This record gives sequence, structure tokens and C-alpha cells, in this order.
Amino acid sequence: MNDKDFDTVPDQTGGADDVYRSQPPGREERIHLLQATVFIEDAARYREICHRVDKRALQIYRMYQSNTIQRCRIVFIFVLHILAFFEYPSSLTLSSDIRFRGDGVSIPCGVTEGIELICLLFFVMDVIIKYWLIGFAQFRKKNWMIATVVVLTLSLIDWCVSIGFRCNEATRFRRIIRPFFIINYSNIMKKTVKCLQRTLPEVFSVLMLLGLHLFVFSLVGMLLFPNPKPYTMSNVTDGVFVAQSNVSTPSPSNSSTVIGEGETYFRTLLDSFMNLLVLLTTANNPDVMMPVYQQNRFYSLYFIVFLLIGNYCFMNMLLAVIYNQFRGYFQTSMQSDLLRRRVGVRAAYEVLKETDRHGVSLYNVRTIIEHADLPVHVKSALREDLDRKVTMSDDYFSLMEFQACFEAMETDPPQKQKPELRWFQNVWVRRLQRCVAHRVFGYFGNLVATANVIVIATELSLEYDKSLGGNTSNLNIVNFVFVVYYFVEQVVKFVAFGWKRYVYEYWNIFDGVITVILVITEFFAVGYYGFPLSGSKQVHDTPVVWNFVRIINILILFRLLRIIPNIKAMTIVAATLVDLVRNLKAFAGILIVIYYSFAIVGIEIFHNAITNTPSNSTGLVFECGSYQQLEYWANNFDDFSAALVVLWDIMVVNNWSVFLKAYAKVKTEWSYLYFIIWWLFSVVIVMQLFTALIIENFIMKWDKSASRRNRGNSDFEESHHFMSVHDMFRESLHEPTEEEILLHISNNQYLQTTLS
Repeated sequence: MNDKDFDTVPDQTGGADDVYRSQPPGREERIHLLQATVFIEDAARYREICHRVDKRALQIYRMYQSNTIQRCRIVFIFVLHILAFFEYPSSLTLSSDIRFRGDGVSIPCGVTEGIELICLLFFVMDVIIKYWLIGFAQFRKKNWMIATVVVLTLSLIDWCVSIGFRCNEATRFRRIIRPFFIINYSNIMKKTVKCLQRTLPEVFSVLMLLGLHLFVFSLVGMLLFPNPKPYTMSNVTDGVFVAQSNVSTPSPSNSSTVIGEGETYFRTLLDSFMNLLVLLTTANNPDVMMPVYQQNRFYSLYFIVFLLIGNYCFMNMLLAVIYNQFRGYFQTSMQSDLLRRRVGVRAAYEVLKETDRHGVSLYNVRTIIEHADLPVHVKSALREDLDRKVTMSDDYFSLMEFQACFEAMETDPPQKQKPELRWFQNVWVRRLQRCVAHRVFGYFGNLVATANVIVIATELSLEYDKSLGGNTSNLNIVNFVFVVYYFVEQVVKFVAFGWKRYVYEYWNIFDGVITVILVITEFFAVGYYGFPLSGSKQVHDTPVVWNFVRIINILILFRLLRIIPNIKAMTIVAATLVDLVRNLKAFAGILIVIYYSFAIVGIEIFHNAITNTPSNSTGLVFECGSYQQLEYWANNFDDFSAALVVLWDIMVVNNWSVFLKAYAKVKTEWSYLYFIIWWLFSVVIVMQLFTALIIENFIMKWDKSASRRNRGNSDFEESHHFMSVHDMFRESLHEPTEEEILLHISNNQYLQTTLS
């Protein structure tokens, strides 16, 4: 924006303050207005104001912070990371199964590397511009910027190595650190990482106790379930160990079962530890207990006590520690953001005060409001405050008035006002409108939808094969009647409410869309088969029949969600989920980062580690429950896409012991570390942090809904307003003191140069 744009400002009020502006602002005053505008924009977005404030620098700064540049960063970050699917080993095969996936598409050397270089150069330019804007003094205080320079340097060096080796280098380290750029350009993700960093010491102490718990019970297990000695390994197959003991075979008794338990799960200390670690996630429960439990029920106490202490005490203790640290750190971080906002507003007041000896005029305030890049609802609130100010005799803002005016930046977006019902002149139509507007009409619609789902469930349970064929099946006849009712219901609501009132409630839109799709689908079904019981075509068990009927029934099941606004608990849960979808950007970003990095590391370690050895061609008999016997051939680290799926399977922890054993067998037992560290990061830390966010959001939603119980509107319509992370902690924050604000302003060398 050119500073000449401050010469004219759209008159929003036509107030008396225009008499004070008979001449356009001078050059120095325009610069001060530009500075104040940028400070207000910084305050609105919780940014620091420690940057250069001369005219040229401010213009570049606004362009650097513009939405266009922000979108460019997102595009370059996306392109840089999507390259992993195309780089060697590429994921360009239909299947990841090593038995019949074939050779993947090979991208020539230099293609992906060229795209990567363009992305890296963009980030280099980004760092250079930011360094020029903030200066060396501020640069050395920002650890993230220093880390960015280090990551870019290492990435460019590694890129040069790749080109030098013609893309045949052993390891590409830059791919492992590539997700750093995802975190670096998101403030909330940075806060999340810092929260995790501060949480690790407390989490580590609990993990040490958990490790001690596993170690002690491993030793106890080896003592309770001894491994028979001596024995010889007479036959070792792929996954099958046949031990021949020198002693005679014991008769079926309690001692023989104990020996079997020791041979299977407690052979060595490492086997004991790993099996108990898997048991901690309940992935091998009760399998690990069954050999000994079959003969003596008292041995089950060992496993029960282990799970009670480990899974129900230590794991829940980890959640408590992470939740406590999450609340503490994020509250401190939000307090820092509030201080930045107050400092930005105060800095804007100080530079505006330099333009007029009387103080800050209404004209100048209106000027920065009109030219600042602020959300629409914030601008509207600020304009309304100015309109009230114009009616006063004093046309200048004091410090308190100026700060109070810009507190509107913290206002929530206004909720849409519910349109008034447009009443028709006809008496009968007015009666119909009253009936439709009454809540009983909604309850009846919910009852019909519930009855429809009950009929579907009953028919599918009793006569599944007959329910989905032809136009004479009971299910199709009943669904046709229900669809006709849904169509009539929505038409009546639309006529009675009118367009604006109808689309005001989200659930009307949801019902309307589902009903339109239902009617269209039913229309095609009737056109193909005729009306139910009409004696038309009787076609059974054809793909077209199944497709039409399945679509209709699935949509009817989704339509049952309309009951959510009428149940308070479900309303709060639904509103919490809506908030999570929008707040999850930061936490999902952290999960993407660790997925990406671990997938690349997994490829470097386990690429082509598992090869296909089918039992029918070699005569081998695989151990029951092994990787080979379960035919997990598609779960491997041979390309990036397949590695992501393996990591997901392990994060779910069901059967993750299969991957542990398979890769430890083909590589080394040190492979356990990779999978354990992944489990700790993904399940124990990040997912627990995600759970903490859910708890905090749900508690606040529930508390706020308690104050709305006596209102006429539905809970969902009142509580569907999006609650950001800042909103979640706003009520627990305190206003920064005058000394704190002035200290930050006095430490800003660029601002002091302007004010001196």
C-alpha cells in the first residue's frame, strides 16, 4: 500500500472531526499512519513489532505478511513434501504387495531434484527478507530462524551431494529434516512443539518408572516361567524354531505348561521385555497368558497385576502429566500473545500521538481502521465504536479510550440473527406455519427418521438377501413411503419458513441436501423398476438394484443425525468435534511431521528388507501369527506410501508385535528401538496431547452450555460457534501491566528511533 492512500479515507460517519482535516496529511504524518496501521495488523495477529519501521521496510513487511505470500508458502511446502511419493523408491504402483506390485515408475534424476531446489531457494529468499526486516539483533534471539538457516544449509549441501552422485547416494539426509518447514511456518505448531519440549522431562520421569515396571516384571516372568536347559536347535525355518530337549518329554502337568510359557514368551530378557511391552498395549492379550492359564488359574494374577499397574496407572498418569503441562504452557503462551497485542496497540497510539499535539484524532483512527488488513467483523466493531465516539464533544482519543476501542479485536464473529418468520395472509397457511414452527413438528420428524432406521435394521437382520432385491421387497416399499414423507416434509418447511429462515439452521440444510439426493435416487429407481407393487419389472440380484438400494439406505441412516440438536450431550460432543476439525491443524501438523520423518527413516533402514518366500514353492511352514503366515506382504518400508501405512498400523498397536518380530528377524534386534520410539512419540505423547485438547475443549463447551439451558434456541445453534485455542484460554488470562508494555516498547530499537 502506498502512503498516498492515506490522503483520502472513506467517510463512514460524516462526523464533525472532518473540520480538523482541511488539508491532506503531510509526508511525516503519512509515515506515522502507515506505522500505526502495521502495528494494529501485528496486534490483530499476535505478531511482535520488533521490525524496521521506515516506509520502504513497512511496505515490504506488509507484502511479506500478506495472504498471497502466505498461500505461496503453503504451496511450496506442499510441493516439497509431496515429492517423497515420486522420489526413489517411488510409490507409483497400484499395490504395495511385494509379490505382484511390479517395478515402480522411475523418475529421471534431476526432475524431482530440480523442483526441490526451487522450493529450497524460495525458503532461502524468505529467510533473507525476514532477516532484513528484523535485523541481526532480533535474528540471533530467534532460535527458529537460526534453525531454519541450519536446515536450509544442510539441505542444500545434501542436494549438491545427490547431484554429484547422480542421485545414487546411499542416504538423503535432507528428506528426514524436510518436515521442519511445516512447523516453522505455523505459530500454533511452534507452540505445540515447545509444549512437547517442556513436557518431555515430566513424561520421561513417568516413562522411567514404566521402564522399571517392565524390567522388574520381565525378571519375575523369567523366574516364574523358566526356559528348559539344555536344548539344541535341530531345525530352524523361517519363523519356526524346533527345540529338542535332552530331557524326556514331561507329562501334561502344571510344570510342562510353565516350561511352554517360558519357551514361547520368556525365553530371554529381551523377549520377556518386548512381550510385556506389547502386552502393555493389550495387543497380545490374552494370548501371552493362555499357555500357563490353561493349567493354573492363579498365574493369571501376574498378568492382571502387570496391566493394572502399567496400563491403568502409569499410562493414565502420563495423560494427567501431559494435560497439566498442556494447560500450563498454552496458558502462558496465550498470555504472551495477549501482551504482544497490547504492545502493538500501545505502539500504534504512541506513533499517532506524534502527528498532533492534541492527541490521536478520530480521523487518524478511522484512517488506520479502513486501511488495516483486519477481519470483517473486527472492522465492523471498530466502526461502531467510532460512531459512538463521534457523538461526543471530544474528537480526540485518550490512551484509555484508544486501547478500549481496539479491544474490539477480541470480539467473536457475530452470530447471524434468526430471520423473522414471514406470515402469509391465508388463515390456513398461517396455521400450517404455526404447526411447522412448533418444536413438536421437529420431534415428529425425528421419530419418523428413527422408525425408518429401525425398519431397515429389522429387515436387514431378518431377510438380508430378500431386502435388497426387486421392487416388491418390504424394505424397498417402506423406504419409498418414507422418502415421500421426507420430500413432503422439506417442501412444507421450505414454504412455511421461507428461504432465509430455512437456510439459517444448518440442520435444515443437512436435511434438505440428503432429501434431494434421496428423491433423485428414488426417482431413478422408480424409472428403472417402476413403482413398488405396480407389477412392473421384477429384477433381482443385479448390480443396479444393489447400488440404488444401498445408496438409499445409507442416506437414510445419515439422516438420523438430525436428532443431534435435540440431545444436549450429543450437541456438545458435535460442537466439540466441529472445533477440533479446525483446531486440529496444528496437532495434525505435528502428527504429519513425525509420520513423514519416521517413514523416511524407516525406508532408509528397512528398504527391501523383507523378500517374498511363499510357502507353497519352498515347502516352508510359517509360524502361526507370523508376518509371512498372515500375508502382510503389502505392509513394508519399500516406498513412502507403504511406510506410512505401516506406521499407522503400528500406531493402532493391534498386531504390532508382528512387525516387531518380522523386522528384528530380517535385520537385527536393534530394530526394536525404531518401533518403540515411534510408539512413544505417536501414541504416548502426541495422541495424549490430542486427548488433552479434546478434554479442554469439551469442558469449556459444557460449562458454557450450562449458562444457555434456559434459552429458547437449541444448544447446538448456540454452541456451534468456533472456539480457537486463544478463545479456550481467554477467560483465564490477566491484563498485562503498564510496566510490562512500556518495557517492551522501550526495548524496541526501531520504535524508539521513531519516537525520539
